Amino acid sequence: MPQADFSSPMLWAVLIGWILSVVLHEFAHGLVAYLGGDYTIRERGGLTLNPLQYVDPVMSIVLPLLFLAMGGIPLPGGATYVRTDLLRSRLWMSAMSAAGPLMNFLLFVGLALSLNPRLGWVNPLTPVVDWTPAQKLVGALAFLELLAVLLNLVPVPPLDGFQIIAPYLARDTREKLTRGPAAFGLFFFYFLLLQSAHFIEFAYRIMRPISEALGVPFHELVQAARLVLFGEV
Repeated sequence: MPQADFSSPMLWAVLIGWILSVVLHEFAHGLVAYLGGDYTIRERGGLTLNPLQYVDPVMSIVLPLLFLAMGGIPLPGGATYVRTDLLRSRLWMSAMSAAGPLMNFLLFVGLALSLNPRLGWVNPLTPVVDWTPAQKLVGALAFLELLAVLLNLVPVPPLDGFQIIAPYLARDTREKLTRGPAAFGLFFFYFLLLQSAHFIEFAYRIMRPISEALGVPFHELVQAARLVLFGEV
């Protein structure tokens, strides 16, 4: 497994870009929650672009440290605390949960489209290793945003994919899956699944046609991400 190159300014640039995207992801949750009836989220400071507002002990500290210990990239997550009892309907609950991944997808589209050769910024004949630092950075972030959408939509608590369907589950089922050993076991299994080459291959099969529908070869995004994060293709 390749090791992160923490001496590279490009890696730190990606980490900063990632943190900004986490802020937008959580802000999207909060905005839809506010529109859906949680008037308290504004009073609690949940509608802000301040990264500190979204720090979560597990998603922002424990998991990144675990990834770092395993030789990976310590990309932090975040959390927005919503009064779901104030939301007007189950549809609003699902919309609030879907807002975060949707923000990631919109960021991916914006980043990927800038790499479409028709726009003239990237020469299709130039290999990724010869891209400018800005082009590599955009390619790496586009890859990470699309990967984040896919990983976050897996229906495992506490991920957004589960929260989207949770309002439509029986109450006892929902509580069993989100509390105690079942919740820990499901997330631990998901964590192990992420280490599987078969899972990554499956993820790439989904990501590739989405990227290429925007006119950007998926392998270029992969190469840009590997160059920025690990210093190698």
